Formats: sequence, structure tokens, C-alpha cells
Amino acid sequence: MTLKCPSDPVNLYDDAVIRNPWPHYARLRDLGPVVWLESLGNYAFTQYDTVRNGLRDHETFVSSLGAAADEYGCTHQRGNTVASDQPRHTTLRNAILPPLTMGNVAALKPRIQAVADEIVDACVQKGQFEAITDLAQPLPLTVVRELIGLPDFGRENMLKWASAAFDMQGIQNARGQAARPVIAQMREFITKETTPDKLKSGSWAHRISEMAASGDLDPELAPFAIRDYINPSLDTTISAIGHFVYHIGSNPQIWDHLKANPELALSAAHEAIRIGTPIRSFSRHTSKDVEVAGHLLPKGARVMMLYASANRDESVFPQADHFDIERRNVRRHLAFGAGIHMCAGMHLALLEIECLIRAMTQRISAFEIGEPQVAMNNSICAFANLPVQIHTKV
Repeated sequence: MTLKCPSDPVNLYDDAVIRNPWPHYARLRDLGPVVWLESLGNYAFTQYDTVRNGLRDHETFVSSLGAAADEYGCTHQRGNTVASDQPRHTTLRNAILPPLTMGNVAALKPRIQAVADEIVDACVQKGQFEAITDLAQPLPLTVVRELIGLPDFGRENMLKWASAAFDMQGIQNARGQAARPVIAQMREFITKETTPDKLKSGSWAHRISEMAASGDLDPELAPFAIRDYINPSLDTTISAIGHFVYHIGSNPQIWDHLKANPELALSAAHEAIRIGTPIRSFSRHTSKDVEVAGHLLPKGARVMMLYASANRDESVFPQADHFDIERRNVRRHLAFGAGIHMCAGMHLALLEIECLIRAMTQRISAFEIGEPQVAMNNSICAFANLPVQIHTKV
């Protein structure tokens, strides 16, 4: 017997919900693993197991119809890696993945650590700084810009383009609509300005353009591959660093423990990613009628995979609202997704955050945070502003 699906009127893209989504996620989890979101016309998977299983079942919950939360966003993102199925997805992922493997990323550690050290040194010299613009943004902006190798105009606009892409990932509210001309600018730039002669030699984008020129990659796919380097590589890492600073600043005893045990830096990075979950949700569409937890979802239904809710599921992460850098199962979090669409850049993001944490533990004895300001973005959970007052080691 198929059960009636519980429903909820919440619009997850309302400003008030974006500022404090956690009580809403808890209510949705309590309603059940599958909830009908009345205001959005979407189903939502709310609990850990349902989200994980849905992500892994890429044949039933497909991506090629789009991963946004409404039809416009889905239509305009189709074709990139996150919004494609096999074989296109496999071809695109194979094109972008080689520089992002664990081994190739590990080779970048000396450069990333050096940049992280410089950034933290600059913050220490100030004594007080802004955690997002002074600490969180400079590392990925420096490292990722170098690696992708775009011409100057592209380098200067990467963060703006990425933020717009995540606004369109939601719905067509004011933020989603404002993102449209920004996305159009990015696409025009990539189409016209990412030829081999205009890109940094040896860079990721240059490699893609050469593959297209040599016939190793269909030229039609090259712009999508380059966009996949730009869009997810900045905001997500910046968000996680901001969440780390916020939770450590709110729990000075944990900072003392981390300073005494810097080998926990990677675990702390994972925990910041789990508790903050930079990308709140991606969507899938059902390829057939399917029963989930006793509820029948019809073919063609849009299903929101609520990563942020799943990562606070108490049945998997006890005391999930608490920041715990020694959480034993923290690497089970779903912030990087699961299945064939698991984040290709996860190793780079983790290394950037780990290097920054290590730099901080070596230079900062204690710090206090001020009142944070939440970034208003449809898909990225982040802080726009987080003031910090630090104390250096004596």
C-alpha cells in the first residue's frame, strides 16, 4: 500500500529561511524521508539514507533534465557535468578529472600551504580582519585562478560568475533572475575567449582547449568542461572556511584542542563542510514511477536532494548540530554528493581548507568572532561577513 506523502508549505528560498534554515530542515526530517514542498512543486528527500540512496541510483533519479529547483534553472544548466547522464557525463568527467585526482592535488600542497601561510600572516598583522574577504576568499581565488588559467577578464569575474550560477541553481526569484545576464556574460566569454592562444599554457582550461583542438574532446563539450572548472570551485570552499571560523570562534575550547592536535586539521575541515554543507541542495528527476519509503513518486517528478538536511540527521550524526572535530564518521557526510556525480574537486577543496587550518594553528593563539552576516544566495550556505579579533602566540 502506498502511503500519502506528507507536505509542507515552506519555501526554502525565502530570505528568512536562507538566514536560518536548520529548524526547517529538522521539521522536514520529522515529517518523514519524503516530503512534498507545496510552494515549490517539488518532492524533497530529507533524511540521510534517502538522500544517499537517491544520489547513488542515477538511473532512477536522473540529472540530464537539470539539477535546479525549477524548470527555468534546469533548462539553462542542462549539458554540464552536474546536469547530464551517461555517456555525456562520463565523457565530461573524464575530461575534467585528471588534474583533480588525489595524487595530482597532493603535488600542489607546497604551493597551497605557502599561499595559506601568507594569508594568515597578513591577517595576524592586522590583528582584526574580516573572515570572508581577508581569509576565506584569497586562498581559492589565488590557487584556483592560477590553475584554471583564464585571461584577465575571466580571472576577475570568476567569483561573480560562480555566485550567479548557484543563484540560478535555485528558483527564479529576484536572485535567480538577476543571475541570468551574469551567466550570459560568462558563457559568451568562454565561447570567445578560451582558445589555446589566450589561456595560460599548461593550465586546466588550456588543456581542455587543446583537447578540443586535437579532437580528443568534442569541441561542443569544451565550454561545458571549462564552466565546470569555474562554477563549483570557489564559493563552496569559501563557504566551508567561513563555517570553520564561525564554529571554532564560537567554541574556543575546540580551538585549544585543535592547536594542541594539528593532525586533526583534515577532520576539522570535513566537520566544517558537514555542518555548514556549502551546497544546500541539488535536484534530480524520476525516470519512471518509483516507490520511496512507501510513497509513490510519478515519472518526471523533480526531487530535491537536501544535502544540508541529511548532514544533520541525528540517526547518522549524533548531536548533529554540534561542531565536533573528532566525529568518527564525519567522512560519511554528503556535502560532496555521492555516486557518479560526487564532487570532482573534493580533494582540492579539502587540501585548501586543511592548509589554511594548519597555518592558523601555528600563528593564532585565540580569536573572537563578531556578529556574522549570512550571504543571500539561493544555493550556497555561507557568510557574507564575519568579523574576527585575533590574539597571536606570545
